[in-house]
Order: sequence, then C-alpha cells, then structure tokens
Amino acid sequence: MSIKTGSVAIYRQIIEYFEYEIASGRLKEGERVESIRTLASNFKVNPNTVQKALTELERDGLIVTDRTNGKFVTDDKKIIHDLKLKLGETICVDFIEGVVSLGLSKDEVIEKVSRLWEEKNHG
Repeated sequence: MSIKTGSVAIYRQIIEYFEYEIASGRLKEGERVESIRTLASNFKVNPNTVQKALTELERDGLIVTDRTNGKFVTDDKKIIHDLKLKLGETICVDFIEGVVSLGLSKDEVIEKVSRLWEEKNHG
C-alpha cells in the first residue's frame, strides 16, 4: 500500500486502490475492511484522508458500514461487476489511445491482442 506523489489527490489514490482490490477479488465480497487508523498507518497518511476515501467508497456502494462491527466490502455482485466493467473500460481507453498514437491499425492491434491473450491464458 503505497501512495505516490503527483497530481492525483491522495484520497483519490486510496479510492483507486480499493476499487482495484475489490474488482480483482483480492478484497472479497463481505470482507471486513481494516480500521481507519490501521489504513492510515499503512498508507502513511492522515486518518481524515482515509475517512474521506472510505466515505466516497461507501457513497458508491462499494463499502458498507455495520455500526457495531466496522466497514465491509459490499456483497452486491452487480455493483462489483459494474466496477469491473468501468475499470476495464478505462484500461481499454488508455490502451487504445496508446496504440493509436503509435500509428498501429485496428487489425494489427486485434491480431496482437488475440495472440497474446491465447499465450497468457493457455500457454
């Protein structure tokens, strides 16, 4: 869990961290989220920064609070699936912008991606 210096706000980086952890399944549905103090210590940031990020994640439905037991990853499969689609689209847009800037054709890119997909998933 590391925060980078740069133009992206720290709380936004924490949100992105949780989004990827949830979408990838590294944080499981219904799994308890560490305490704000622990997260702040791990991220080396102010607890208020973590609280701001978790509040936004809760507003988006990715985190739920049980007043007596703490914060948990949602168990709503649709919300998690929609998050995966959103993050996947962002990755695709970045990828497309990159290969277009290199001057590669759609056919070249599709052939390369198809071959790499097969190698990665069946090799």
